[in-house]
Amino acid sequence: MLGSIFREKLKKALTVSALLALIGCGAPAEDSDILSAAKAGYETFQTGDMEAWAKTQAVDVHWKVPLGFPYGGDFRGPQEVINRVFDPIVKYWPDFQVEPKQYNQIGNTVYVHVEITAGGKTSESIHVVTIENGVYASFQVFDDAGFMMSASINPLDAPSSGSHATPEWQIAAYTSAAPDFIGADATVMGGNGEILREGSNGWTCMAGNPRPFPEDGWATVHEAMPMCGDAEAFKWMSAALSGAKPDMDRDSYIWMLQGDVGEDNTKMGVLSEKDAVPGQWIESGPHLMLMPKDPSTIENFGDNFKTGEPYVMFPGTDYAHLMIPVADYYAYQPESSPLSEKAGE
Repeated sequence: MLGSIFREKLKKALTVSALLALIGCGAPAEDSDILSAAKAGYETFQTGDMEAWAKTQAVDVHWKVPLGFPYGGDFRGPQEVINRVFDPIVKYWPDFQVEPKQYNQIGNTVYVHVEITAGGKTSESIHVVTIENGVYASFQVFDDAGFMMSASINPLDAPSSGSHATPEWQIAAYTSAAPDFIGADATVMGGNGEILREGSNGWTCMAGNPRPFPEDGWATVHEAMPMCGDAEAFKWMSAALSGAKPDMDRDSYIWMLQGDVGEDNTKMGVLSEKDAVPGQWIESGPHLMLMPKDPSTIENFGDNFKTGEPYVMFPGTDYAHLMIPVADYYAYQPESSPLSEKAGE
C-alpha cells in the first residue's frame, strides 16, 4: 500500500517537473501574434469582461478541466465555459484570481506558468493554450484540485447565492444533507413547516436547527443543520421533540452531510457550549446517524467522540443513537480530532 502511494506521489511530482522543465526550455517566441493572443485570454478574464474574453476564444474552443473539481470535464464554446466553469469558480472562491508569471511558446502552443489565488491560498499551475487563427482553439489546466478545494466555500453560502429564505435555496441546501441519489427525489420541508417540494422516494429533507427560522433564512448551510431521513427516522425525531419514547418498526438512518452547529453529547436540548457538560460539546461536520429501534443494540459502542470511530450520542437515554463520522467530520472542531494532540487531553 505504501509503495503504491509513493509511486502515485512520485508520478505526480515527475509530471509537474516535466511540465516546468518544458516551460523552461521553450524557445523565445518568433510569432508575437500567438503570444499576444494567449495573453489576451488572461487579460480579458482579469477585467471580468466576459464579452471581450469570449472574443479571444474560437466558437468551438475546447476546454479541459481536471475531474478533481466539481466543474471538471470537457467543454465546448465560450458560453459553455462561462456557464459551467467560470460561474462555479466564483461561488467556490469569491476571491479567485489567476496571474500569469511566464509564457513560453513552442509553435502555436503556449505554456503558461500561473499563480492562482483561491480562498486566501495561493498555488502554482501550468496552463496549455493552443492558438489557431488568432484565438484559443484549446485550453487545458493542470490546477491542484485537492489544494484548491480545501480552501473553497460551499457555493450555497456565496454572496451570489441570493436570499436564503427562498424555496430554491432551501431545497438546494436541505437536500445537500444526503447523497445526490437520495436528495434528488426527496420531499423538502421549508423552515416554517411548509412542503416546498413533494418527493417520490420516501425520504424527507429539512433544516434540523431547532432555533426559530430567521426571516432571511439561515446564514449558511451548516447553520441550517440540514438532515434527510425516511418515515421511521421521522418517528424518532417526532418522539424526541415531544419528549416521548420513540416507537419504530425498525432501525433507521439520518444523513447530515453539512454537519450541525453543536450539541452536548450527553443530553438533548443544550444549545450553547457554555451550558454543556465540560468537555462534552461537539460541533459536528459531515456524518450519518443510526437511529435504533432498540437503544440497547448500540450499548457496546463508546461515547467518546474524539476517536474518529462511530460513537453514541445521548447514551443511556431513550434517544441514544449512533453517530458515524465521515470525511471532514472535525472541520468545525479540529481540536477534537484524533489527529490533534489536544484530543487526548
